[in-house]
Amino acid sequence: MTQLECLPTRMPRQFGQWWAGLRQQYFPTRGATLINLLLGVLSLAGLGAALDWGIFSAAWLPGGPEICAAHSGACWAFLWEKWQVILLGAFPRNAMWRPLLGVGVVVIVLVTLARLRWPARTSIVMLAVAFAGLFALLDGRPLGLEQVEMVRWHGIAVVTFLGVFSLFAAFPVGILLALMRVDGPPLLSWLATGYVEVVRAVPLVTVLFFGVFVLPLLLPPSLKYPPLLVTLLALILFNAAYFAEDIRGGLQAVPRGQYQAAESLGLGYLARIRCIILPQAISVAIPALTNTIIGAFKDTSLVAMVGIFDLLATTRMAFSDPVWQRQAPEGLVIVGLLYLGACWAIARHSRTMERHVAGWLGNGR
Repeated sequence: MTQLECLPTRMPRQFGQWWAGLRQQYFPTRGATLINLLLGVLSLAGLGAALDWGIFSAAWLPGGPEICAAHSGACWAFLWEKWQVILLGAFPRNAMWRPLLGVGVVVIVLVTLARLRWPARTSIVMLAVAFAGLFALLDGRPLGLEQVEMVRWHGIAVVTFLGVFSLFAAFPVGILLALMRVDGPPLLSWLATGYVEVVRAVPLVTVLFFGVFVLPLLLPPSLKYPPLLVTLLALILFNAAYFAEDIRGGLQAVPRGQYQAAESLGLGYLARIRCIILPQAISVAIPALTNTIIGAFKDTSLVAMVGIFDLLATTRMAFSDPVWQRQAPEGLVIVGLLYLGACWAIARHSRTMERHVAGWLGNGR
């Protein structure tokens, strides 16, 4: 019998298996069928209303608020008018290319390192160069440009500056804390445990308020520091505690035989940890680390509570204009989509890394 003669009998069989699986998952009983159908209808209705508001009945062309009155949906003319404020806040308009270029360089570096599977030394060098480049472009003085004070670093530049570099700086600190807690001497282990437990028990907002408002009252007047740098340090120390717990779980999942095998090879402690133990521990901790990274990236929006203008604060600045006050939903939707895109990219790369690690383990390392 040829392959073509088999198709008519094979396709209905596959369809029947698919339909049986679908019925078993979504329509096992009458009650479940009724609930799922009701939820499906409500979801379709909500999706239709969202598409009608955001696309079909929306005002897409640039213009003033009078264009919005002629449409019942979203008024995307607000974005044409206020995109500079949403992205960069009060950053000087004649120097907007500087934060855009700096953020673009950071994104290119992140994509490149993701494709290279994050080699340690290359990652450190490239991220340090990207951080220095972004700082130099925003400040201006290292490149001989006009200085822009930190109080005017707003929007996407602040999110990149705080969200990206606080995470990468907190990661090695978290590794050090985890190693101190698992393999360190009793005193260091107790200190690391106390630090992690105290930081995890305190809300991030409390840490930010202490660093920005309380700490200056305790220091001499001569020791003045920009609030943005204090916020960066607070995020590093806060996220390091969560990274430490994720990596500690990975370290405990590594079989003791791996430690003994590394010792039998005559490797020193640093070589054992760097070459044998940490790669396995981090591989196991990828899902937990991804969850921490996504949560920490979204928590950068809390810096608005201490007077730092992130994307959410600059969006509120944009629709605080009396002419555009009714366009708050459009601005918030755009900010939400930006965060959604960034978090989706992180989660997708995490799944890619998990498949890579699974293949690595399947090949016997």
